[in-house]
Amino acid sequence: MFEPETNVVAFKPRKAVAHHPRSLMERIYAAGSLSVRADDRATKAAAVMLQALGFLVIEEILADGTPRRLQRGEARQAMDRPWRLSKPAFSGEIGIPDGGGAFPA
Repeated sequence: MFEPETNVVAFKPRKAVAHHPRSLMERIYAAGSLSVRADDRATKAAAVMLQALGFLVIEEILADGTPRRLQRGEARQAMDRPWRLSKPAFSGEIGIPDGGGAFPA
């Protein structure tokens, strides 16, 4: 009735998400902008979701160091480059932190 060999394959458990989208948004709003490495796909996936809701501005950093603003449909194709995530310009300029920023000058 019981077979000594089984067909069950053990899968590796998934890593927990490093940053919840809410904490990501809080960090960006406090600092004004945040740099994201090219290989940080978890943060980029959360940023794409927040951009679709209108909470973030995503800029791709090109090879010469200049930023290029990504529209909502372009972000998924630009996952291989570093990004800068910024607070949108609800009033004023993009990337101005809330309350003077989180860091004392």
